[in-house]
Amino acid sequence: MKYVKSAEVREEEKHEATAIIRFTERMEVLSSAPYNGGSTVTDTVFIMQVPHDFACVDYMAVLRGKVAQYGLPEDSVGFMTAAEVKYVFSESEQTVDGDTVYVASTAGVTNCVRAGEKLTDWERKSARSMEIYRKLIAGTINIVAVLPFPLTESGKVNAFIPLVEAKTLAMRDRGYTETGTTSDAMAIVSPVGEERVPFVCTGTPAGMALARGVRETVRECLRKRGESAEPLSSGMMLKDRGVTDEMIWDCASACGMDESVRTQFEETFETMGSDADVSALVYAAFEAGSLAEKECISNQMYGEPPEVLVDGTLAMFLAGRISETRGSDATIDLMRMKPLKDSGLPEYVELTVYGLVAGVVGYITGYSDE
Repeated sequence: MKYVKSAEVREEEKHEATAIIRFTERMEVLSSAPYNGGSTVTDTVFIMQVPHDFACVDYMAVLRGKVAQYGLPEDSVGFMTAAEVKYVFSESEQTVDGDTVYVASTAGVTNCVRAGEKLTDWERKSARSMEIYRKLIAGTINIVAVLPFPLTESGKVNAFIPLVEAKTLAMRDRGYTETGTTSDAMAIVSPVGEERVPFVCTGTPAGMALARGVRETVRECLRKRGESAEPLSSGMMLKDRGVTDEMIWDCASACGMDESVRTQFEETFETMGSDADVSALVYAAFEAGSLAEKECISNQMYGEPPEVLVDGTLAMFLAGRISETRGSDATIDLMRMKPLKDSGLPEYVELTVYGLVAGVVGYITGYSDE
């Protein structure tokens, strides 16, 4: 792209590095960067790497030190990331209907979250984050996008929309249900000029090019680092849909399990629920059920879910996968007793719980008989 003079990665000690992007002229930048963020004009943007556990109070001093280290202009726009810059820095140039844009990204998503949700289960997530970090994978998504024409202030803000949406799509491409990390930062870069474009939405050529570039580079960053979504066991998927441990035990009790075998049941339930085939069946049932709730199933009649989701077919197949005929028979018993009928769960979730519990009960009782 004509406005990008160079993009280089300077390797440093302790596996760290800094990416420096220089422009052919002074450009307008609107960003959420910690160094010279907001609205400014510069010919340099940099992304510096910091340790995974970086918690410096005077982070601005660290950024100023990086500017001095490389003799960068004082008005440079600077980002920080714990991602391994020399590994993940990715670039893309996209052209749609004559509009060419440039996108550079660094990305790691160990601290990923779903926008709007409270940060829960943080100890487990933190432990997983540190485990991944030991493999040189870290967090934060930084995106620098350069457009070929001047923008109004509203146009610059508008251009963030394809960036955010495409960043989330890139995560979906890698299997994540989360929308980003807790510290994502972005910059829109455009030339100085009089005739300014007021819109860069996802329906414009430039907006489409931006989205394609962001999706490609963020996805490539995650691919380079070998990052993928945390595998969800059946138990974790149930909890995500409001199924509690007590609900599961109520179903087991209805099948004749008493407190003396509760620990055995719970351990077996966790083991069986983590099986790849069982998890795949639960995931399939929940995804199909979610689509049915949105009336997105082909030829779905009058908003009703397909019969296979609510007639027990999937539940019995799931139970049979765990303990064959014993599990299928126990599923029929639970469907007749309906211990979760007042739980408020969607019917397809309720039936999935019956299938899982019945399968585990059938496994335990069959093992005991042997």
